[in-house]
Order: sequence, then structure tokens, then C-alpha cells
Amino acid sequence: MDWLEPWVAITDLDWPEQKKVEYCSAWERQLAREVGPQHVLRGTTATLVARRFDTDDALFQIPNGQLAEVHLTWSCGEEPDPTWPVAAIFFSLDEWARESMAEQHREWAANEP
Repeated sequence: MDWLEPWVAITDLDWPEQKKVEYCSAWERQLAREVGPQHVLRGTTATLVARRFDTDDALFQIPNGQLAEVHLTWSCGEEPDPTWPVAAIFFSLDEWARESMAEQHREWAANEP
């Protein structure tokens, strides 16, 4: 997989393994904290795969090989509105790369000085 900026795969980070594990756990806990009873990701096990470090966006692996691109709110509890945190579900990494990452890369590159 060729990751396009500003997305970075967690596995590509030049961090000690323990730091990666702790970082992923913190983001996974935050996602679980935020999703309310009506949210599409409620009760879903999610594993952090990649991040946009210029935003609060993250890509999570969810069951059945699907992925969820999520914009976390960093609230201290469940979001009452089921549209938050914003989440887009993709059937595969290839679909996400085509339909989301490529466009975000174009927008990001256009705004770089």
C-alpha cells in the first residue's frame, strides 16, 4: 500500500513498538468512549491503522475487513448525536485509498506552501 500524505500508517511510524501499542490503545479507547448508542460503530471492535497528524482523523480496521475513517471529537463521553464522531465506512483498504485518501492528498498538496 502506498500511503499518500498527509496519511501515515501506524506501522510506518519510527517509534518503539511499545509507544505504538500505547498510542493505538489510546485512540481506540477514545473512539469507544465517543460512540453513542445509535452510532454506526457502537459495539464494534476497532484497531487503529493510520492517522492524519494534521487533523483528528484516523483510520480504523473494523470487523469483516472493513475500515472506518473517523473524525474524533475528543469529548469526555458519548456523543449524543449519532452523526458524531463522523465516520465513513469502506469495504476495503483499496476502496478507501481510491475514494478518500487520494482526494484528501490532492487537497492537502494544493494547500501546502
